[in-house]
Amino acid sequence: MFGRKKVSGDGKHEYSEGKKLFDQGEYKSALKILLKSAESGYAEAQYAVGIMYHDALGCSRNTAKAVEWWNRASSQGNHKAQFNLGLAYLLGEGVKKNEDYAFSLVSSSADNGYPRALYTLGNMYLLGQGAKKSETKALECYLKAADKGHITAQYNAGTCYEEGTGTEVDYAKAIKWYELAAKNDYAPAQYSLALMYGDGKGVKNNEKEAMKWLKKAAAQGHADAAELLKNYEELSE
Repeated sequence: MFGRKKVSGDGKHEYSEGKKLFDQGEYKSALKILLKSAESGYAEAQYAVGIMYHDALGCSRNTAKAVEWWNRASSQGNHKAQFNLGLAYLLGEGVKKNEDYAFSLVSSSADNGYPRALYTLGNMYLLGQGAKKSETKALECYLKAADKGHITAQYNAGTCYEEGTGTEVDYAKAIKWYELAAKNDYAPAQYSLALMYGDGKGVKNNEKEAMKWLKKAAAQGHADAAELLKNYEELSE
């Protein structure tokens, strides 16, 4: 969760010890030690402590404290903390909601290539949150995140190409991105891929492939996939 970044300087030893305890599920003990590292000014520890306060790991949930620690790590250029802080301002968690400031923070994190920030920036462009709405820029962000393996971004890129959002309709590219997300067990992508094969969009109609992906999505609890699968089975009786 905290990353594998090599540590150095003040807080190195405490961070390493705290992370070991965290990985072992000893959250209370981990927090106590990570706080020492964070208070010494070590950014990775500050980011980690923020996560623990936000997710109630070893302590009661306290979004205000989470924001405080992410702010301290962000001021040192920690791009994961910048993203989490931006998300807090976007959602109004622990701070007053501020979409403009959220956009600035998420953009800074995205500039460092952080996949979650790139994906969120795409959503912000798509919805016009903190920036002028731009479907083209939204797709650009989704593609950058998708190239880095962000599964939901892969799915969103597929949807953009299927529906012509920020680009021309391109079913072949839609299938490419749906397939990547589907192979990573993302149910919405599996369902969309099933429909593409079933309707012959961008690929030759293939009922066998359609059913394969439909069953996978239904098995994960995708309601529309389960309903469509039920209808297919009833028609086949």
